[in-house]
Amino acid sequence: MKYILHPKVVAVVSVITMFFVLVGGALVTKTESGLGCGRSWPLCHGTLIPADINIEMIIEYSHRMVSGVAIIIILLLSYQAWKYYSQIKETKFLIFITILFIVIQSLLGAAAVLIEQTPLIKALHFGISLVSFASVFLLAAIIFNVDEKLHTTMVKIPKTIRVHLYSLFVYTLIVVYTGALVRHKQSSLVCGDWPFCSNDNPFALSSFSVEQAVHMGHRLLAGLLFVWVIGLLIYILRHYRQNNFLLYGWTIASLLIVFQVVLGALIIITMLNATIALLHAVIISLFFALLCYMIMIARRSI
Repeated sequence: MKYILHPKVVAVVSVITMFFVLVGGALVTKTESGLGCGRSWPLCHGTLIPADINIEMIIEYSHRMVSGVAIIIILLLSYQAWKYYSQIKETKFLIFITILFIVIQSLLGAAAVLIEQTPLIKALHFGISLVSFASVFLLAAIIFNVDEKLHTTMVKIPKTIRVHLYSLFVYTLIVVYTGALVRHKQSSLVCGDWPFCSNDNPFALSSFSVEQAVHMGHRLLAGLLFVWVIGLLIYILRHYRQNNFLLYGWTIASLLIVFQVVLGALIIITMLNATIALLHAVIISLFFALLCYMIMIARRSI
């Protein structure tokens, strides 16, 4: 039992569990299983074990159970982090953010079932989940003492790069929100071509429906994110090639964002293939977690 409850074990389980919560939420949305248990919460159709079982119910109920387990594990992680790692200055803040956002995430999930909501409100859920996952990821990095292994105490992040990282944090959340809005507005396939809505008539903006405008708005914002990330990589290569943390960290971030763009195109080409759509959610989550870690290190270099 001592080894099972070791902080490093709890940290790994927490990250994995939050990852499944994140992917499970995306799967619920992509399969339109949000009402798989009807308007009943936390039970399913008012019972612990429903009699009428179907795939939508299994997806929704499984997501709820994993989310419930995640809350228990995260509370244990938070306790251990506070007890053993509170001397590290980010720990208490991360514990607060982790608990706050997992609670908000759970309340939004419950509200989505109990109360009919607009797509604008529903789209918040994935962004909240993203922050929850990133905060747990950072707590795990602290517990595993990743900083020492990467020698981050010697890392100096220039002010110019720090400004880019902070700005990218906000902008990435905006891009993620618009992506979630595309799904909740059921706009994923309203534009059948890529990169334009219609490659035969790419600038017919006046003829766009609301759904097409939402979809293409997300593509535009995602494209600008791609250009920003790659442009920053080129800048780092030119001016900070000797900074291994920046160079390798942002190279990985750039590869993730390239993969993300490719997956976004494949979603259209494959007509919303579920596996590709889920990978799309996974890659942006990994990118955001890496971005948050680099921001944590950047703040220490002020």
